[in-house]
Amino acid sequence: MAKYAPKHLEVSGVAEPRPTFSGHKATRLAVTAATTIAMTGSSLLAPFSAFATDASDTTAQDAIMSPLAVHAGEAAGSAVKTNAQKIADLQAAIDAAKAAEADAKSDYDTAAAPYTEKQAARDNTQSTYDASASDNSQAEAAARAEYARQLDESVKAADSASATLKDAQGKLDAAKTDAEDKSKALDAAKQAAADAQAKLEAAQKAAVNATPEEIKVAEQAAADAQAALDQAKAAKATADSALADAQQAQSAAQSAYDEAAGTLASAQQEKTAADGKVVAAQTAYDSAQADLAAAKAGAEGPEYDAAQAKVDAAQSALDQAKQQQAAAEAGLSKANSDVASKQDALTGAESELEAKKQTVAAAENDVTAAQTKADAAQSELTSAKQAHATELEKAKAAQKQVDQAKAEKEQADKALETAKANQAAADQAVVDAQKAYDTCKAATDKATTAEAQSVIGFYQFIGANDAANIIYRQSDKNPTTIGDKKDGTSLDNAKLSFGKLREINEYRKSVGLSELKVTAEQMAIAQSDSNYSDATKGHSDYAGFENAAWNFSTKENIAHQWVDGEKKIFDDAAAKAGLGNVAPKDAWKTFWSHGTEFGAQGVGFGTIGHYLNIVQPDAKTMGYGINSRGTLWPYVFVLEIDNNYGSYEKEYSIDELENLFDQYQLNLSKASDNLAAAKANLEQNRSTAASKADAVKAAETLVAQKQKGIVAANSDLAAKNDSTASAAAAVALARQNLAKANGKVAEAEDQVKAAQSNVATAEQVVNQKRAELKASKEQAAQSQKKVDDAKAETLVKQQALQDAKKELAKYSADVAAAQEKADEAHQVLDEATAAQTSAQSALEKAKLDEAAKKQALDTAKDNAEAKAATAGHAASDLTTAKNDFASKKARADALSNAADNLATAEAAKKEADAAVTDAGVALSTANDAIANAEQAVENSQAASDAAAATLGKLKSINVENGIATGSDANANDTLNALFAKCVAAKQAEHNAKAALDAAQADLDAATPAYTAALNGYNEAKAKRVAAEQALKDEIARQEQEAAKVEQAKITQAAAKPVTGKPSAGNAKTAANSTLPTTGDNAALAGETFVIGGVVLVAAGVFLTDKKRRQE
Repeated sequence: MAKYAPKHLEVSGVAEPRPTFSGHKATRLAVTAATTIAMTGSSLLAPFSAFATDASDTTAQDAIMSPLAVHAGEAAGSAVKTNAQKIADLQAAIDAAKAAEADAKSDYDTAAAPYTEKQAARDNTQSTYDASASDNSQAEAAARAEYARQLDESVKAADSASATLKDAQGKLDAAKTDAEDKSKALDAAKQAAADAQAKLEAAQKAAVNATPEEIKVAEQAAADAQAALDQAKAAKATADSALADAQQAQSAAQSAYDEAAGTLASAQQEKTAADGKVVAAQTAYDSAQADLAAAKAGAEGPEYDAAQAKVDAAQSALDQAKQQQAAAEAGLSKANSDVASKQDALTGAESELEAKKQTVAAAENDVTAAQTKADAAQSELTSAKQAHATELEKAKAAQKQVDQAKAEKEQADKALETAKANQAAADQAVVDAQKAYDTCKAATDKATTAEAQSVIGFYQFIGANDAANIIYRQSDKNPTTIGDKKDGTSLDNAKLSFGKLREINEYRKSVGLSELKVTAEQMAIAQSDSNYSDATKGHSDYAGFENAAWNFSTKENIAHQWVDGEKKIFDDAAAKAGLGNVAPKDAWKTFWSHGTEFGAQGVGFGTIGHYLNIVQPDAKTMGYGINSRGTLWPYVFVLEIDNNYGSYEKEYSIDELENLFDQYQLNLSKASDNLAAAKANLEQNRSTAASKADAVKAAETLVAQKQKGIVAANSDLAAKNDSTASAAAAVALARQNLAKANGKVAEAEDQVKAAQSNVATAEQVVNQKRAELKASKEQAAQSQKKVDDAKAETLVKQQALQDAKKELAKYSADVAAAQEKADEAHQVLDEATAAQTSAQSALEKAKLDEAAKKQALDTAKDNAEAKAATAGHAASDLTTAKNDFASKKARADALSNAADNLATAEAAKKEADAAVTDAGVALSTANDAIANAEQAVENSQAASDAAAATLGKLKSINVENGIATGSDANANDTLNALFAKCVAAKQAEHNAKAALDAAQADLDAATPAYTAALNGYNEAKAKRVAAEQALKDEIARQEQEAAKVEQAKITQAAAKPVTGKPSAGNAKTAANSTLPTTGDNAALAGETFVIGGVVLVAAGVFLTDKKRRQE
């Protein structure tokens, strides 16, 4: 809380008592002063008196008196008078300044007394205000702390209740989950019982069919199936072996292909390298030939020419021989490649032949296996026909037992249907009752909220959400506490407003105006605005055409409170304006059309607006709000009138809206009763449903018993019929199997024929490939001979060329050297060309080999795929044989063990029925747990709602408003007591502040006079101090002059010593004459000098310690 402490003026330079003079100084000064007065008059005492008696100077100072005599021989009498006159004038100025200062001091003392008194009063009220402000702060802090404590406890209680509710809900969820699990367990138990029943029926059927004949037939069928299974296993093993061989051949072919592909790549690289060498050798050879041509051009003579001709002829013959050799080698390479190709083709054909021979063998094995199956199928058909005839007779006897059991079961079914219908109705009643309970529970929960206990809930009830939103929206300026029974939004105050609405319409009707409708939106505006006017005597910013009134009760007719007084003002103003007697229904238009005339009478809308609002002729709707919080007055009434919004707001008559309001309040009041009734109805329906469920169980038990009879009869009949049908099916199946088996035999035989045909074709291909290989090898041998002959001829030609070159060298060394180089280059070119030809041959051979290996690989892959398919068929046949054997073996075992299996099935069925019963009991227990958990949730919900309501009530408390008003409708006695203390403390602070303001005002009023007196006193004092300083300065000046004169005399006296014995007086005078004129010397006091015939008292100069230090 800020404290009020304004600045105030203090007296500056307050006088302090000066120290009095004591001891010899005082005596000496007195003597000196007395002597001086006797000589010169009183004016010379003034400086001493002024300094000694100045009570206002803040610096203690001894009296100062200057020498008043000067040497007569050095200064004329006029000069002495002048100095003395200066001192006298300055003393006179001091006296005047002191008199003025005394007057100013008197004025200051006069002004300071009341100022100081008021200042003390102000300080006292400041202390009182500070204490009351502190008390107010403490009271507010205590109220806020108590609210925080209560809110914290309420939050904890709400959290605890919420946690308890959450736990109860968790237990309910767990109970429901457990019930679902138990229900699933019951379903599973029922399914298990059904499965057990099916197995029992199958066992019963098997027991009926387990005749020696049936067992024999089944065992034979199993034996036949075992034989077929063994054959299938053998076929599968053969197919797997063939597949493994084919896969191994494929792997070998893949390796051969990979090697051929690598060889091809290497041959291609070698060919590329040989091509490069040929190009380089050709370039070198061309260069050597050019050099040779140049050398030959310089050679001359017939012998040289003849030798050169021989060289050229030999070279030509060698070139021709080499060409023939190259052609022969190319032919040989081609022949060798053809041999390799033919060899690969033969190898592939032989592999294909072998594969086709293996296919023939596999097909022959398939024929054998198919024939074995056909023989077994024929045997099964014969046995099946015999069994079918036996079963036909057994089925007829079982049918009579079934008919009787069905009649008994039909009667039990009808009773069960009736029981189930009753149970369904009871279950539906429980569902309906649960829905009704849930609806009532939700309504009850909603009815306890602050919104439901206010007009917001009512507006939502009638679908006027805009009205509810208006209250929320206007709460930013209109302090609204939802749920407060004294708030403008409370249901109690809203109920009171309907009577007040009727007062408005009664008046309007009485003066010939139409009655106004009511809208929820206008009601909401008025109710919200009433909250504003509760604390502020005025209209909210949201007000339109609005009237507000403050009163002590609701009994008065507020319409007349607004109308009567203002109507008289209006009527008087209208009469004075010459408008005559204006009817209320015309008042509105009259006022606005004659505003000037009314204004001339001093009557404006602010004067008669309440009356005019009520008699608006074009008004359509209105709303009314009442606040009973009592901040300013016990009740606030707000009327909102509108003539625009009716276009989209729903309009009600007062009775219509009040009837809806009464229905809403009735619904709120009945919510708890409805919930209790719904709960009782739910429990009753649950009990009825349980009873009906028991009846269904009893009927189901009877039906089950009758069903067992039917089951037994049907089981026997079904067993007989099944046996008959099975026998017939077995006959049909045996026929089908025989037909299939015969078909498989035919298919297998066809496959053998086709495979044998393929082998013959493959053998023809192999023979053809062998003949082609033989012819190719013969051609290669011929090509080899041609190559050998060509190489021999080339050697002969080379020797001839060498001989010619030697002869040529005899005639030209240059040509010989060039020829040698050309020959070497030619040799290199020939070798490179030969290598290129060889690389080309190797490349072509590698290509042919790669292509052959690729074809062999493809053939091997196809063969492997064929073998895989055969192996797949064999695996499928093996699976079929296994399944057939397992089925027939199981039937044979079932027939052989029928008695034991029946006993086992009966025990399993009994155990399954017991499990169904146990699961039903467990489900019933789980349902009971759900009911208990629901009750716990309901109790926890009620506790949580209560805690939430308490918390909501606390949260709805406007602490600041409570502190300001002294209470809150939702606060308890403890908090309201603290709120009341806050108001009292606030009032005390207010009163103290008012007293402080008054004291400050008094002080402020006295301050100008005090300030003026203080300023005047300080100014007079300053002038006095200045005058004294002037006197001091003048004395100092005269002292300096006197000191100079005295010093001159002393010097003169020392220069002319006195002769003779001086008289006592003269001796004393001489001794003293040697003393300085300044300083503290008591011998100076009262001493006289004879100067120029004038006797003067030497004025003593008494300096303070300060003066001494300065000098």
